[in-house]
Amino acid sequence: MLCCFLAIISCSFALPVMAKNKAEIVDVKISRDHGNIAVSFRIEDCFTSKMEEAIKNGVATTFRIRVVLERAGASFFRPQILDIVLEHSIKYDRLKNEYRVKLPEHPDRMSVAHDFEEAKRLMATVKDLPVIPAWRLNKDKGYTLRLKAELSKVQLPVFLRYIFFFVSLWDFESDWHNADFSG
Repeated sequence: MLCCFLAIISCSFALPVMAKNKAEIVDVKISRDHGNIAVSFRIEDCFTSKMEEAIKNGVATTFRIRVVLERAGASFFRPQILDIVLEHSIKYDRLKNEYRVKLPEHPDRMSVAHDFEEAKRLMATVKDLPVIPAWRLNKDKGYTLRLKAELSKVQLPVFLRYIFFFVSLWDFESDWHNADFSG
């Protein structure tokens, strides 16, 4: 009897975890930059008021951006050329009244913003990310660049997310965005 009650309670807590905010990847531009194929884009609707409040209270936050390059074709026959994950991180320093934003596109420097709107713009923008050297692609073939973004405030193992369901209430996840181009 107690087991049934606990199972019902844990299932009811698991439902809100699956309800995520929907962010969107927009303004995707693929270019050739210094001999590389580069991509630029923005993530829209990725900040909720609860998330903003948590960041302003000093909670470190990380956006995970997945970039997958595949040869064009039917989805189950596409050979995958690369699969990388970027992590944009933000942390508010209350003593210095500044937001420190770490971007893998610029690994040699930490971006600092004193304005929260500027910090949010830095977190939600990828600019001229080199994806692959252009010489590695065939000029006569088509390619698909797939992009996805997600956030998780606290990195918990999957089984703990069902116990601490409230941690995921302000998670977001975008749908896959596909951008086709030729080599």
